[in-house]
Amino acid sequence: MIHPPENYNILLGKIPKDVTFHSESEKNLDMIQIFIRNRKELEDLLPRMKPKLKPDGKLWVSYLKGTSKSKTDINRDSLREYSKSIGLKTIGLVSIDKDWSSMRLKIND
Repeated sequence: MIHPPENYNILLGKIPKDVTFHSESEKNLDMIQIFIRNRKELEDLLPRMKPKLKPDGKLWVSYLKGTSKSKTDINRDSLREYSKSIGLKTIGLVSIDKDWSSMRLKIND
């Protein structure tokens, strides 16, 4: 997880024993979750995370909803468009809470 909100551990609850957390420098990962608050973070983090995934790995990009009290300059459509431009395909979308949504991406084959 990269840049999670302060309350995220509470939202996650109990983590299964077989789940491990790695540093940002690790590679060949099954799953990465990043939290972005603006377009600058999106353009900085997403290209850096893509090569860290296994070929069938998944990247969850969590972003602030437009209805969040925090201001943001990204949304579902701009995230999908940018992801596609760097070779990532959207395969899912979920709501985390009242402030955050998350888009599930994979490397476009």
